[in-house]
Order: sequence, then structure tokens, then C-alpha cells
Amino acid sequence: MFALAYIRHILGRRLPEANPLFERLARDRGFYSGDLMAEIARTGTVRQIPGVPADVRASFVTALEIAPAWHLEMQAAVQRHVDTAVAKTINLPADATPADVRAIYSAAWRAGVKGITVYRYGARPGQVLTLAAPTTAPDTAVEIHDAYSGGCGAHACEF
Repeated sequence: MFALAYIRHILGRRLPEANPLFERLARDRGFYSGDLMAEIARTGTVRQIPGVPADVRASFVTALEIAPAWHLEMQAAVQRHVDTAVAKTINLPADATPADVRAIYSAAWRAGVKGITVYRYGARPGQVLTLAAPTTAPDTAVEIHDAYSGGCGAHACEF
């Protein structure tokens, strides 16, 4: 998954979204809060959030936490059993270099992968899925908090 909570940009609207399985688990286990979801929307992950139980942090891994080489290994493993190409995006961090992209393409060729897609986070100004800005303005932070705490209904808010 891209992130556990994020902002979807569609037709000029900013829609907060959250992974429903994570959200349900957090509510069932009693650690859910609007503040938690706003923090996850800023980072995309629960990896460094101490209020989230360790077993949950280990279970919910996001695309940006997986090293590009492991994305490729997964694609290559499936490709061996498929005659046509396999669709899989290899997510790269925002600081990925052209040399990083070249290395992934070379490794894909060596692994026998028929086609790959790489996406460097933040590479396009109109990116559809984004994390909330790490230094979110106070008004926007309140909107994100309210969106995830039921202030305007989960998955239906517009900023």
C-alpha cells in the first residue's frame, strides 16, 4: 500500500483517506485518535510512532518503507510464473537519483522482468496521492485531525 493515511488529490479536491483495516484495528485495540491519523497522514507510516503497539507497527509496512530492490525481487518472483509482463510499481524515495533508477532498470533486466514502472515520490507537481506536508499549516492540521476523528465523516472530507 502507498501509505496508511494520505491525501488523494482529485479534480482540485483534497480527500483524506486511511487504510480501513488499520483504522478498524486501531479502534478495536483502543489506540485510535484523530491526532494519530493526522501524524500518519504526515508520514504515511506507523513505524516510528511509540503509541502504536509493536506488533501493529511490524504488520503495516508501506511502499516507501520497502527498499526498491525488494519491490523488484517480488516482481521477479511473480514474473517467473507469468508469460506476459507483470504490472508493479517500484516506489522510490524523493531523493532517488538517476543512478538509482538506472540500477533498478539494470537489475530488472538481469532478473528477466519484462517491464517495470518506477515512481519517485514527488516527481510530478500534480501527484494524485501525497502525504500531508510535514510542516502542515495549523489550519490544515486541524482539518486533517478533524477528518480522521469524524469531524466531517471518514473518507468524505474536502479541503
